[in-house]
Amino acid sequence: MNKFNVITISEGAAGMRSQIEGLASLISEDYKNFDLKIKSFFKYLPIELIPSSSFAYINLSSLKIDKNTILISCGKKSVKASIYLKNKYKKFIFNIHIQNPKVNHNLFDLIVCPEHDNLDSENCISTLLAIHNIKFNKNVRNDKIINFIIGGPNKYFKFNPQTQKKILNEIKFLSEKFNVNIIPSRRTPNSLLEELSKINTENIYMSDDLFNPKEYGELLSQAHLQIVTWDSISMISEAISSEAGTFLFKFEEELCPKRYHQFFDKITSSNFAQFYDQNIKPYEISISEYNEALKTKILNKIQSNLRLISEDA
Repeated sequence: MNKFNVITISEGAAGMRSQIEGLASLISEDYKNFDLKIKSFFKYLPIELIPSSSFAYINLSSLKIDKNTILISCGKKSVKASIYLKNKYKKFIFNIHIQNPKVNHNLFDLIVCPEHDNLDSENCISTLLAIHNIKFNKNVRNDKIINFIIGGPNKYFKFNPQTQKKILNEIKFLSEKFNVNIIPSRRTPNSLLEELSKINTENIYMSDDLFNPKEYGELLSQAHLQIVTWDSISMISEAISSEAGTFLFKFEEELCPKRYHQFFDKITSSNFAQFYDQNIKPYEISISEYNEALKTKILNKIQSNLRLISEDA
């Protein structure tokens, strides 16, 4: 494993931290996280109105860089911080941003973004699956356990009462045959969680620690199949990465955007996932080739910059 000096910067939100740590661990054994604190005046401004200056941040001036460093950023509030650090420590910084930064792409040495964002840039690497930091143990899988992973409303899906009832009824049906781990997200409607908590059966376990990636990884490792509501590409990617058979739970199909369908077409044609029905059967997948190819692409981009090649690499 290469021993690059790696620093990640983000606002510290769990989703962002998962992505930057996932990418950092592909690059190096060690990395340091730096949680940005942006001044309240700039907090809700669009990216283009945030200055590329330490003035916009409470703590950015405390970050000192004195050697070759790979700087990984994620989230819109970290975009201008990365650009500022690149300008200040020009000869030391190779900056990578995860997802579309929505500014001039040439301000970054590398952009890693989902395929469905359709970025066409020489310094961009597209990923089919979302990057994450979840760890798995493939030796604890239990053929009596399944996971039902539930997202929540976003700008595309409403999670209306009919959808919630559909999910509730399906979990009741599955609990007659399996032990079901219910894994909600921060967006899962409280009304659905309340109804799920009323189901009187020992075959259902509901995770209530939404901020613990270790427990999340353990739950994904236990199940011999995963069912995931199709509103979240990141949750689907995490389920697939467990290498247990993953099933997409459809709802509100009339609201599903084209870019989601493009993603679903690719993961189903690659046999990474299937669509859910009540006759689901377990199957195994492997994403080791996918992961190795992605890692190689990223490291090749970094190593093409000769000044960042470590003597220990």
